[in-house]
Amino acid sequence: MILGIDLGTSNSLAATYIDGEVVLVKNKAESPVFPSIISMDSEGNIYAGDVALHRKKQFNDSSVSMFKRSIGSGDNFLLGDKSYNAKDLSGILLKAIKNQAEDFFGEEINEAVISVPAFFNNHQRVAVIEAGKIAGFDVKRIVNEPTAAALAYGVKNMNEESEQRVIIVLDLGGGTFDISVMEVSENVMEVVAVCGDNKLGGGDFTRRLIKLFKEHNNITVELSEVEENLLWNEAQKAKHQITTEGLGRMNCIISDVSYEYAITEEEYANECFDLLEKIRKLTLQAVEESAYEPSDVSDIIMVGGGTKLSIVRKMMEKMIGKKIDYSINPDEAVVRGVATYGALINNDENVSKIVLTDICSHYIGVGSYFSDEYDKASAFDIVVKKNTTIPVRKMIKHYSRPAVWIFHVLQCENEYGIDAVTLDDFTYITPELNTPDRIEVQKSIIIDSDGIIYAEAYIPANNMRYSKVVQYDNVSYTPEETNKKIDELKSMNFNNYGNQEDVLLMARADRLYTEMVGRDRERIGESIMAYEDALNNGKKALIAQRKEELIACLNYYE
Repeated sequence: MILGIDLGTSNSLAATYIDGEVVLVKNKAESPVFPSIISMDSEGNIYAGDVALHRKKQFNDSSVSMFKRSIGSGDNFLLGDKSYNAKDLSGILLKAIKNQAEDFFGEEINEAVISVPAFFNNHQRVAVIEAGKIAGFDVKRIVNEPTAAALAYGVKNMNEESEQRVIIVLDLGGGTFDISVMEVSENVMEVVAVCGDNKLGGGDFTRRLIKLFKEHNNITVELSEVEENLLWNEAQKAKHQITTEGLGRMNCIISDVSYEYAITEEEYANECFDLLEKIRKLTLQAVEESAYEPSDVSDIIMVGGGTKLSIVRKMMEKMIGKKIDYSINPDEAVVRGVATYGALINNDENVSKIVLTDICSHYIGVGSYFSDEYDKASAFDIVVKKNTTIPVRKMIKHYSRPAVWIFHVLQCENEYGIDAVTLDDFTYITPELNTPDRIEVQKSIIIDSDGIIYAEAYIPANNMRYSKVVQYDNVSYTPEETNKKIDELKSMNFNNYGNQEDVLLMARADRLYTEMVGRDRERIGESIMAYEDALNNGKKALIAQRKEELIACLNYYE
């Protein structure tokens, strides 16, 4: 069994493909959503998912979220009294998802396909694969999120008319944004252009509401962790109200003072103009790079929680001039596609006719440099153009003098190499030759189906070959380090990682008790005490009754 995982910034989901159907992994509450949050208690027990979500609202200093934005970097997060980088945290999260999936299906699962934002760079893709290895997975493939969503769309419409359609997949998750343009014809799905911003997501629209709330009420004092969490929850509710009712309302008690704020959909759109403009410009850029016009677009597929915002949807419909395709749940589109991709890898006969291609999301170039006390030289060339179909191998030739050269692999967002980022480098040596001819060096870039880059310098004169898997040297793990991380994760106590009903109920109750004040808090407290007394009493009928009463109380105040 191959587990498909939508590794999200705010929420993750997992599924697999069985007998021609995608089966979503669900918790005891029948929800497929797994919050991408990790929490640790004072005894070192690890919680992830729903329990961690509720714990974070009480114990923010021992809980972490939104770490996906930092994967592939050297950023660190404090969990309890220990520091972790985003890759390690992603490994812990994936391990918790693995545990839940194995509990759900009743068998061990060791293979996975994991989704990533289309605009993730090489460092981030390598980090996701390493996080999967830490969690105990053999990661069979990394799939771009919009491509996965398009695959889900294509499978759903596989038996419809076969004329070519141009579709836009807009993926606005909690912390990242991608836009992909695809050609779909019969059973062939081809990505032709992609753009994105790894620092733009639905969370930015939530933070904008919080900023407006504080400005409206002239709140300049530093808020407590509980107050910040309350304000975040109110902003999330207001976003939903803006979409469903056209008016969002926020009400929050800060330092025992009640503050209110209301904003219309039109006002919210104006206040979020800069965020919407980023989405608009990147969408138009992707359409332009695909060589199509907005009028050529047949369908718009929305993916991710951020696309539920009415101001995002209305902007897209106005810009493209097409109604949005709502036939696929935005929260489930990616995981359904990733699970289907796992079936493709397994040569499942239900999807065997599907052909899916993806592309490189950046320009990849090579640079060479040498310097000694007498001379220095450098060269730069784009080898793989953005939107080139992958897997791909491209080669260029350089002619140089004998020297020790540094081979740089660079990633650029434009073909001129402006603002190029060095992904990795290594040295190669051009030899002394008894000839006046300059030395030929063949430089190759290979990009595999996961978007992972390999670099090679080959010198025909002496048949020397220098090659390297491009990775982030200061944060990538050696095989020995990966095995050590796996052992560390095995020793962690994943205590009730989010699918045990009673633990989740108490975490939710404790969180609401902390958020409420006055008589509301007293009522929740009374229900909690009654339930705990019943648990201590040990009579099943009484426990069931008090549990129902506690759930009803929490539902009332939620």
